[in-house]
Amino acid sequence: MRGIAPLGERQFVEALRTRTETGGILLFVHGFGTTFEYAVFKAAQMAFDANFKGQVVVFSWPSLGDLNPVAYIHDQVAADTSSTDLERLFQLLKEVSGKHLYIVAHSLGNKLVLETLGMAKTKNINLNISELVMAAPDVDHIKYNQLAKSIKSVAGNMTMYASSADKALLASGKLSLTTRAGYIGADGQPNLCVGVEAIDVTAVGDDMLQINHDTSTASRMVLEDISELLSSDVHRLPDERIRILKSNLGKESIKYWYYPH
Repeated sequence: MRGIAPLGERQFVEALRTRTETGGILLFVHGFGTTFEYAVFKAAQMAFDANFKGQVVVFSWPSLGDLNPVAYIHDQVAADTSSTDLERLFQLLKEVSGKHLYIVAHSLGNKLVLETLGMAKTKNINLNISELVMAAPDVDHIKYNQLAKSIKSVAGNMTMYASSADKALLASGKLSLTTRAGYIGADGQPNLCVGVEAIDVTAVGDDMLQINHDTSTASRMVLEDISELLSSDVHRLPDERIRILKSNLGKESIKYWYYPH
C-alpha cells in the first residue's frame, strides 16, 4: 500500500468522477476475519486478475481480522451494524453519474450487502448496479432467498458461487444452527433462487489456508468468470461466459451450473 489520504464525502465523489473514465466502479465488500489491509489487497488483486479497467472501491466494515470462531460473533454484530454506512456509500456512488456499479461481496459481507440493498429497495433508490456477485455467502439460506427475491429490482444481474467443500461455511452453519446460502449440502445442489445464477465451484480448488473458503475470490477459473461479468456490456449466461461449465436442473426446475471435476 503506497499511502492513505483521508477524503471528505464531496472529495471522494469528485475523485471517482475524475478518475473513472471507463469500466465503471467495482465495490468489494469483504467477509469474516478480514483486516482493512487485507481487504484492500484482496480487492486490488481481484481487479488486477480480472483486468478490471475502472475504479476500485472497498467497503471495509470493522472485522476483528481474526479467524478464531470466538471472533465470528463480534464480526456478525459488526457487519449487522454497518448497513447505514454502506447505504450512504451506495448513495455517494450513485452520484457518479453514468458509471456502472459492480458489487462483489464475500462471505459475511453478503449479509451486509443483501440487507442494505433491501433497505434501498424499500426507499425506491435506483443504484445503477450492473452485477451483484455473491461469493460464498455466509447468510442463512432462508433469509438469503427472501432478500434475493426482494432486491431484484435494485441489484441488477445476480451471480452466486457456492461449494460443498467450504469448511468455514460448514462451521458457520453449525454455530448458527442454520444452513448457509453458500454451502452445498447433502443433496448436492447449490441454494437455488429464481433470478440468481448459482454456480457450484466445489471442483475449483483449495485456498492457501486449506479451508476452501476463498475459492470464489482466489481461484483463477472463477476470476475468469468474474472478469467476464465485469468487462462485458451485455450479461451472458454462465456457460456462455465459461465454456467448460456444465448445467443441471435443480429444485422447481431452476437451472444451475457447475465446474466439472
